[in-house]
Order: sequence, then C-alpha cells, then structure tokens
Amino acid sequence: MTRINYRKQLLITLSLMRGLNWGYYYERFQREDQMGIHPDTSKKLLSRILAHCQQSVPYYQEIIHNLEGSFEDDPFTYLQRLPILTKDIIRSHFNELKSTDINQRKWRFATTGGSTGESLRFIADSEHSARAFAVTSLISKSIGAEVGESEILLWGSPREIMHGTHGWKAALQTKLSNSQILDASQLTSERMKEYIAIFNAKRPKLIMAYADALYELARFAEREKLEVYPQNAVVTSAGMLYPYMRQEIEKVFHCQVFNRYGSTEFGTIACERPGCEGLWVPPWTIYLEIVDNHSNPVPNGTEGNILVTSLSNYAMPLIRYRVGDRGVLSSITTSKGSTSGQILQDILGRDNDIFVTREGAIIHASYFAILLYFRDWIKRYQVIQKSYCKVIFRIVKTGSECPQIELNELTKRTKEVMGEDCVVHFDFVDEIPASNSGKFRYIISEVADPGKKDA
Repeated sequence: MTRINYRKQLLITLSLMRGLNWGYYYERFQREDQMGIHPDTSKKLLSRILAHCQQSVPYYQEIIHNLEGSFEDDPFTYLQRLPILTKDIIRSHFNELKSTDINQRKWRFATTGGSTGESLRFIADSEHSARAFAVTSLISKSIGAEVGESEILLWGSPREIMHGTHGWKAALQTKLSNSQILDASQLTSERMKEYIAIFNAKRPKLIMAYADALYELARFAEREKLEVYPQNAVVTSAGMLYPYMRQEIEKVFHCQVFNRYGSTEFGTIACERPGCEGLWVPPWTIYLEIVDNHSNPVPNGTEGNILVTSLSNYAMPLIRYRVGDRGVLSSITTSKGSTSGQILQDILGRDNDIFVTREGAIIHASYFAILLYFRDWIKRYQVIQKSYCKVIFRIVKTGSECPQIELNELTKRTKEVMGEDCVVHFDFVDEIPASNSGKFRYIISEVADPGKKDA
C-alpha cells in the first residue's frame, strides 16, 4: 500500500491559499524530468520572456527597438546583443525594469543578503517563486528527500533565520514541512555540541547547510572526538565547497555531499544530482552564459564571468545579470539519462575571491585553500589581498603554537604566485566574524580594478 504524504498535500494547499501554485510545477517538472525534458525548453522560455520584455518592460523596450533582427529564431544569439545587467543598473533603473503589467501579477519586494556588503532590492512574482521552489523540491527528491520528509537547515543568516521562524504562518510552514532551522551565524563550542546531538537524534532525510558552517562543524566533531551517526545526504550552498571541505564533511557525516549554487534573486541556479557530473542547470527557470572581462562570450570549457537570465520572473525580468561569480560551462548538455539542460562544470568563486597580480595573472581562492589545509594549528583563516604587493593572513589558532617553518613556507608560496616584492603579513586574532549575510569569506580581494596598478 502506498503511504499518503499528508504533509506534502497540506503544504500544497497552504501554498495555494497564499497564491503559490508550486505543486503544479513540481508534478510537471517531475514528469518531464523522468520522461525526458524537451531540448527546446529553454529556447522557448527565453523567446517568451524576451517577447515580454519587448512589449511590457520599458528598460528593454528601448534597447530591443534599437536592435536589428528578431529573437524568435535564435534567442540565444540574440541574447548576447543585450547589455549586461548589474546591481547598479537595477538601482538606477528600478522603475523602468518593472513590467507595465505588474499590477496584474501577484508580486513582492525581496532583498539579497549582501554577503559582499552590497545588498540589492528587486521584485519577484508568484510564478517565479512557485517555479523556483518546485525546482528546489525536485532536486531534493532526486537526492533522497521528498517534500514533507525530515530536513535540517544549518543556515547562517540571522535575517533569514528570523524571517523563517517569525509569525504563525512561518511557524506553520516550518512545522508542516518537517524542517528544523539551526542558526549557524555563531558557532560556539556549546552550540556545535548541541547541533551534533540534534543530527544524531533526528537523522533527517536531508541536511541543507552553509558549506563553511557544516565544514566547521565537521572539523569540531573530529577535533573533539564526538561521534556523528551516519546521515542520509547533505546539500551545501551559500559559499564555495572546496574538495577538502567535501572530503571532511563526507568523512564525518558518513554520507554523500551535493553542491548547490543559488542566489536570492534566482533560487537554485545549478545543483549536483545523483548520476550528474557537474552542476545541472534547471532549464525551466535559468539560462547561463559565460563571458570574459570584456563581456565577450567564451567557449564552453573556458573560465569566465557568470551571467544569469531568469526564465520565470516576469514582474522584473533579470536578463544577463552579472552575479559576481566565475565559472565554467560544460559542453555536455545531458546530465542524467535523458534529462537535458546546461551543465555548470565548475564554480571558481566570486570576483572578489580572486587575487590578481600586477601583471594581470589570476590566482584562484583554491590556491590558498589548499595551501592552508592540513595545518593543525589553524582553526580558522581569512586571506586578504590589500594591494598588488600586500597580502594579509588573518588566523585564529587552535591553541597550539604555529611553527615558524610553516609561516616561512606560507610566505614563500604566496610570493611565488604574487611576486617576490609582495609583503606577507600574519595577523593572529581571537575571532573572524562572518559577513552580514552569515556567510564566511575565506578569501577577500580589495583590489577593485585589475587594471589599476596600485602599490
């Protein structure tokens, strides 16, 4: 006998009462995912939203009017002719980016977390929210957690924690979804012991966590020799998941880790799934481009800046939006069986997670991440590029002394990539706070303009 998922049915009903018909999209996306997503799905949706921009979005009406040709036959090539959208443009052209038929839609204001200190206000309509939640639910199910099955979120933003638990509607939503939210913004020793006890007691179907927070929890458990019962599956998000972090989390929690790439503006942009090499891009909601620093498209397999186009937000279309991250698109367009869609081969971090030398060479955050891994005297670190010739290592020690030979090695290896004239400074501190969004930034570059040769 098939067991009825009452929580799922109640969540769908509650969402319908709030004007979100995500249940319809969830069932539809599941069918298409199982039977094979039509290869023209993104093409049709892109043509449709470009037509909407032409007809109902003042900012794009003028731009498209001045362009020759049509987007109907090849919307992907046409898209490359449109300007890149930035946070500054959204702020300065906010009203022009709103759809003229917005009053016919159910919509809401939303604000990004501002992990880099630069938050953004935008508009999302209910159809976009419904599709985004349906995609996230579909991916969770493919990993092992159906809607309504137990889930624990180790989330780091105090604002999101409060938003997710404040008020009876939110409390009811959390209760029905069978989820529990753990605040990861301040991971004290006492709190980490408490969280490990919760994981051991509940053993949820899915753990959704900030990558850095779960990594710190895993390191703590191993350092304190705390037993962690085998968990079912982990999805990490809201930050870079480096290979050593994945290895540590999988070792401590005894389960597979799936990396998710998303944002407040778009929801899930791409996510690892069972049987998928790379991160699968849901073709119903997202289309990605990779461009170089001069905004020119680069071939698949080549690193560049990520541009995201929402295929579902009609209230305020975000077209070719520069999210501030760098990545690589794969030439593979099939991720799992007959499921089609773009594959994000790799995510390389944010623009300001990347160091630039005086000569213009790019040094990825992974260089320093690997350099600092396996050093028992380091509890937490942050590497800051102050200028082309100054790098600061901020380090919280575990309590043991740091060997001078290792500090010399770190200095030597830093100079090898940044230049012999680079000044390397070590700043030992008691604590390194997370950003306002709750995310922790391991690597920060304060060299705002790679073309500016400052000292």
